Amino acid sequence: MSAPKSRLVAVFVIIVAVLVGAAAVAPYALGSAGDTNDTAPIENQQFQPGTVLPSEDPEDGEITMESSQRGKTVLVDVGHANGVSETDLEPLLSTLVENGHEIRFYRGQRQELNESLRSADAFVVASPQQRFSNDELAGVEAFTDAGGRVLVMGGPPSVEASGGLLLGLGGFAPTAPRTADLASTYGIAYGSGYLYNMEDNDNNYKSIYAETASSGRLADGVERVVVRDAVPIRTNGGTQVLVGSEGTTLSTTRDAGRYAVLARSQGGNVTAVGDTSFVTRENAYDADNEVLIGNLADFLVTGDKAEGAPTPPGADSPSESGSGAGPAQPPREPTPAPS
Repeated sequence: MSAPKSRLVAVFVIIVAVLVGAAAVAPYALGSAGDTNDTAPIENQQFQPGTVLPSEDPEDGEITMESSQRGKTVLVDVGHANGVSETDLEPLLSTLVENGHEIRFYRGQRQELNESLRSADAFVVASPQQRFSNDELAGVEAFTDAGGRVLVMGGPPSVEASGGLLLGLGGFAPTAPRTADLASTYGIAYGSGYLYNMEDNDNNYKSIYAETASSGRLADGVERVVVRDAVPIRTNGGTQVLVGSEGTTLSTTRDAGRYAVLARSQGGNVTAVGDTSFVTRENAYDADNEVLIGNLADFLVTGDKAEGAPTPPGADSPSESGSGAGPAQPPREPTPAPS
């Protein structure tokens, strides 16, 4: 055999020997020699399911009402380009229906809102994107003056795209719920920005806990609720019912404080919430949310509203005409916002 061929044979033999040796020691090197049922424990805790999946509050419970009232009519506003749909409000509305009350929807005949309110006992407004007219604001105020109950809910501004993005002529513009004018009539102001809590939250810094800050029917049975996209509420002479837990911070100032997320007006016929997420089916059973929803349902049907309010135009003064809650009046000055 020539020298080159002999060298090739020697190299081949060495390669084969290396491969056979590697195959023999591989099971031991991988920790599975002779026992394929024993696996080495994983040391990195980020791979353990218990450390990857955050703990969650159990989602159970039942929405109940304490009131024995029956036959009240609750008008729900869906006529002001509301950012909350009828489906989103289903837990609250179903509870009312199951307890013998009627739900009606105001669907956008804005000049007829006051007429719709005359046959209602309570009014629910969630995240309206269109302003209430002066006549409508006057009508709602006459409605509450007559004993009607109003529930107002709204969250932070959302962001939507404006036209011309493809051409570089547009952008993103915030769209704020038009709750300010309606709430300010009763000395309630919705703040700007959103609330967050980096320490005490429900798996997300914007999913904050709110705790009771006062006694009363709205707070009855509530220890804490979860609100997932909340704004602070200030009230002039009213009652703070729920406030963010310790460490809650306002995005616009980065200041921590006990910010209210639910308040009741001084007269007691208006309740304002700085969130709409808590009432949806997805969140209705987080923490004590179902208890709060039941309390709000009780609030809506326990008023004693006089029939026929707001009165038709000219009812008090037949010689005058106009639209809205009553005779023509000078422009209303809103209640000063609380400092």
